[in-house]
Amino acid sequence: MSDALTEEFFAEVNDKYYPQVLEGLERLGAGDVPGGIEILSRPLHTIKGVTGFMPGFAAASSFTHQVESFLKKLQAGSLPHSADNISLAAHGVNSIFAVIEQIRDLGAPDQAEMDAVTEVLAQASGAGSHAACPAGATCCTIEQEQDRAVLRVTATRIHRKEHRDQILGAILGQLQETPVVLDLSGVKTFGSSAWEEISALAAHWCISVRGLAGAARETFHAGGMDAVFIVLPADEALRDST
Repeated sequence: MSDALTEEFFAEVNDKYYPQVLEGLERLGAGDVPGGIEILSRPLHTIKGVTGFMPGFAAASSFTHQVESFLKKLQAGSLPHSADNISLAAHGVNSIFAVIEQIRDLGAPDQAEMDAVTEVLAQASGAGSHAACPAGATCCTIEQEQDRAVLRVTATRIHRKEHRDQILGAILGQLQETPVVLDLSGVKTFGSSAWEEISALAAHWCISVRGLAGAARETFHAGGMDAVFIVLPADEALRDST
């Protein structure tokens, strides 16, 4: 998708809006949540308005509105300034730029990924479906693969304490000499609190991670967890089965 209006818009995005967003995200990551969101609000509001009348970009405008709503709740103090919420805010903002680039390059956004971001923001706001793993449900299983235990997380989103406790309990239930593979192939978001709690066990168990993708991968690397856990290749599970 390329025309004069689109080219002018992306020139503004690259030269003006994105540098402002980077500044806002840096403030946000440094703990200045009100200041970071104040800086972010200006370019995002403009992007929402401009994409609202650009042919083919209506989905980007609606998506930007959802991210803005989450940021406003953080700014107003309606949501706690937790590491998880700040990470989700940053992921939502970055996803806006992924969406507009997908529309420009492919003619349409990745609807599944856009829906996943919208849902996790809604869940963090207390408005999501929570159908991924209802309270009291079992959110992980243990399977044996040769000489190791595979802890397969069956929930798509791990944020609640009860779900973190299930994962910790499953690891604690293994002999320390047994390698543990944390399989997150079906997981969309995995809270930083969960990573921190599991990392405390890495001194006693050999824990590797496979299937990292999307926001779960971003939170993993943002928290420096690649220095704690072994990250297995994306096709490792396929090679095991052959």
